[in-house]
Amino acid sequence: MLRSDRLKSAAVVTAVAAAGLLATAGPASAAATTPSAVCGSGYQVIDSKDLGPAVIYLTYNSSNGYNCVTTILDSASGGAIQLGASVQKSGGTEIKNFGSFTKFAGPVYVSAPNTCIKWGGGVQDVIWKSGWEHCG
Repeated sequence: MLRSDRLKSAAVVTAVAAAGLLATAGPASAAATTPSAVCGSGYQVIDSKDLGPAVIYLTYNSSNGYNCVTTILDSASGGAIQLGASVQKSGGTEIKNFGSFTKFAGPVYVSAPNTCIKWGGGVQDVIWKSGWEHCG
């Protein structure tokens, strides 16, 4: 193989690899942070609480009986802020994820079919928690 043919082959391989990277990088970087993206496939929003700069979402997956809670910032803050998400089933321990995050807190999960739950979260120094509810 001539040197010029090897250079052309290398250029084609590089161009194909770069095109592949661009094709895969585009959608991932443009993907929105949604409750189903955070909690996973099969989770549907059943309740929410707006805290201003963030929303706490309670989701449920009917195929596995799990609830998931996540607190998602309405828009990118440009830096980390204090966020939290929590869930607890009746008779169980509170499962929580509080800390400094740039997009969302959680997800936190609990299996609670036919059991009441408390769910909540927070943004900065505003904390909210439900009473016992969603008992089905």
